[in-house]
Amino acid sequence: MADLFEFFKENEGKLHERPGEKAWKQLELRLERRRKKRERRIRFLKIGLVALAILMLLLAAAMVIFFKL
Repeated sequence: MADLFEFFKENEGKLHERPGEKAWKQLELRLERRRKKRERRIRFLKIGLVALAILMLLLAAAMVIFFKL
């Protein structure tokens, strides 16, 4: 266990290294692509849920009309 603590003590300075600008740009591009894909999926789900709700309301209205006659 002492070896592990020594390892961290010796390499503590490496924990504070910052990546270069190019790495940050690539990470931002990758995250932006994921965000856009997720937004498309969420938009599709919202439209689907609204269409399902309208369909269920129309079906309920048709059943009320049919069983009242």
